Formats: sequence, C-alpha cells, structure tokens
Amino acid sequence: MTKTTKLMSVGASSVMLALALSSIATAAHRPAAQRQKVTITFWNEMTGPYEVALNRIMATFGKTHPNIHIEDVVVPNDAALEPKLLAAIVSGTPPTISQMNPNWAAGFVKTGSLVNLNPFIHSKAGFSTQPYFKTLLSAGQFNGGQYAMPFNVSASVMYYNKIQFRQAGIKAPPKTWAEFARDAKKLSTHGRHAFAITLVHSYPFRAFVVEAGGGFILPSGKPNPSVFGAKGAGVKALTLWSNMVKNGSAILTQGYGSQTDFANGTSSILEGTSAFYPYLAQAVGHKFPIGIAPMPGDVKQGTAAFGGYLGIFSKASPAQKKAAEEFVKFLTSRVGQTIWMQDSQGYLPVRDDVAKVPSAKKFLATHPAQQVALSQLGIAVMSPKVGWWNQFSNQYLINDITAVLDKKITPVQAMREAYHQAEETYASPQG
Repeated sequence: MTKTTKLMSVGASSVMLALALSSIATAAHRPAAQRQKVTITFWNEMTGPYEVALNRIMATFGKTHPNIHIEDVVVPNDAALEPKLLAAIVSGTPPTISQMNPNWAAGFVKTGSLVNLNPFIHSKAGFSTQPYFKTLLSAGQFNGGQYAMPFNVSASVMYYNKIQFRQAGIKAPPKTWAEFARDAKKLSTHGRHAFAITLVHSYPFRAFVVEAGGGFILPSGKPNPSVFGAKGAGVKALTLWSNMVKNGSAILTQGYGSQTDFANGTSSILEGTSAFYPYLAQAVGHKFPIGIAPMPGDVKQGTAAFGGYLGIFSKASPAQKKAAEEFVKFLTSRVGQTIWMQDSQGYLPVRDDVAKVPSAKKFLATHPAQQVALSQLGIAVMSPKVGWWNQFSNQYLINDITAVLDKKITPVQAMREAYHQAEETYASPQG
C-alpha cells in the first residue's frame, strides 16, 4: 500500500505488534484485490496526533497489501466532512471509503450510496463480528445489513480534580446522581462552580438521559414522546443540571471552555470522552492529578458513545470495493484496533478482544481514561442512527437546554418544545 499524503515513520513496536498478533497469509495466498494494482480514496477527520496514529496503521497495512494505493484525504471535522460527502454523492464522485457518523449513514443507505458489507463479512475472505461490541455494531446496521463498521469511538467519562476532591473531604468519585449533586455542592466554594457543562455536542446530555433510563428515538425512527414528557428522562436529567446551576454548583461554558476551566482549577468535574485525555493532560500538566471515573448513574449505569464509522460507497469499481473491504477489515481488526488504541492514546478499541492482548493490558494500566471508558463501552449508547438527529440536536435540542440553564424557561417547557421540534424535523428533515 502507498499513500499520497505525508507518511510518518512507523515505530518498530507497532510493526512488531502487528506481526506478532496477525496470522498474515503469504503473497501466494493473498486475495486478488491484493495482487492487482488498485487505488482507493479514503476521506477521514484524523488530524494532529490521530493522523499520526492512522498513518502508522496504514503503513502496517501496507506491509501486507503493497498493491493497494490509498489516497488519504484529511478533512478537519464533521462540519466540513458531511457537506463534502453530500456534494460528492450528488455529483457522482464520492470517495471509495469514508469516515461517517451513523446518522449520516442512514441517509446514504436510503439513496443506495453505501455497500452492504454482509456479503463480504460472511465470505471466506471476511471476518467474525463476534468480538465487536454489539451496541457499536448495531449503530451501523440498517434494514438487516451492516453498512458501516465502527472505527474511532470514545465514550463519556467523568474527569475530576483529585486535589480539590481531597480538600473537600470527598474520598471517592460519585457513583449516583445524588452523590454527584452533593459532592458538586461541597466543591463549589470561593467562586468555583464544580461542574463545567459543555454543549458543543449533545452527547453530554445524552449520557444523563441514558442514565435516567431514556432514549430519544423509537424503533420506528420517530421521536420517543415518553423521554420528552413531564416525567420523562429528558426532564429528569435537565432538572438535575438546572438545579445545580441555580445553586451555583454547575455552570454552562461556551465552546470548549469547560476544558479550560477544568485545567485552570476553576471547576472540579468535567464530563468528556476518552478522546479528551491527551489534550486535557497537556493542559493540566503538573498542576494536579486527574482522576477518571465512570459517569454517575441514576436508574441505571450508562454513558454515551461518540465517534466515526467506516462506509464504502457503491460507486466504487469492483476492484476498489474489494480493496476497501480488506482495508476496513484491517482497520477494525484486533491488530488494527490495538495499534489504534495505543497510538491514538484517546480512542477505544471497538472490539472486546483487544483488552486481552498483553501489550494492550500494559498500555491500559498506564492510561486510565481509556481503561475506564473501555470498561463502560458495553453499556454505552451511540448517537441515534436516524438522518434527522443531527439537525434536531444541533439546531434545537442544544438551544432548548441552553435556555433552561440560562434560566429563561423550565425543563418541562424545554422538553415540550423539543418534542414538537423533533416531530417537525422528523417529518421534514433538511438535506
């Protein structure tokens, strides 16, 4: 495999790891997709340290797939990648393979733009889906087919300032909402608001809704009226946040200000994904030790998962599809996911057998954010896989939550309004 963008040098440890873990066929036994020259395009959002990690995985893939040439196109973020993909589909020039969110995939499947991976998965050249976390696999399934495979996933955890917890006499991180609210109040002294809330994405609120036993979407894909009701999980979660803001133990921050507040010590608790950790550790430095714990539970323990999936576009040629299938197989394999977890130092493996690899065990012992998040991945809930979710959550839900935290409306009013907006968005989604 070759790639057209700048390639980082491959660490010897990554190559040795791949060779030790994989049972790689010899060239004589390679499938046809590996013996003929073929070029595939791969659009992804992996920038900074994640681009370095992805380069290393692709270089390892290239050792056994030298005839697959990958044109690696890095797009900064979701806001840039989704419209770029939509425009490419309309013009008939999509990439061979791309990262995507499950709710994007829902729309792509409706237009026949994605390849159903089931025939490949169940073929002799395919792979077992048994080791993959079922909640993650299901987010890429539509109409009985596996149209997208999980790749770069993280989950919400609770970061906390160990020094401030100790000073407040708190011996362990909270496990329940009641303990969470109590501890946050203890920590909120001298102008400090313990819990810094961020709403750049909706997943922080989704995590609390999950813990309250709710889900925004019915199996039919319609909005779930019960979660928006006066006694529903949405109101319950929003009431918790609202009460904490009112008593001064929580504050709504702008953008990623919650990370800055936490790093500066002006807040004590931060909800964030495991992918936050590399940036957070750098920002905190040696100012205080960072504690990491599962999210506190209410009627149940739970959390929200967040991340990208891999889909192959149906416009690709047969040779490109075969090469792309091999690439997806490797990226999500035990080898690929072990390298990804260790080199990205923020994302999680999408399969449960990675944690059994000796080098992975050693890595997790010294990387608590991934260790804690991985322990929760089996109960994590991905973003709803319906095409209207992004529009609803970004344009309406976040604004409704913000209005409550700004003390303009009540949680019941906000969720009532959100339900009407969800119904309207479901009925006539944009895009």
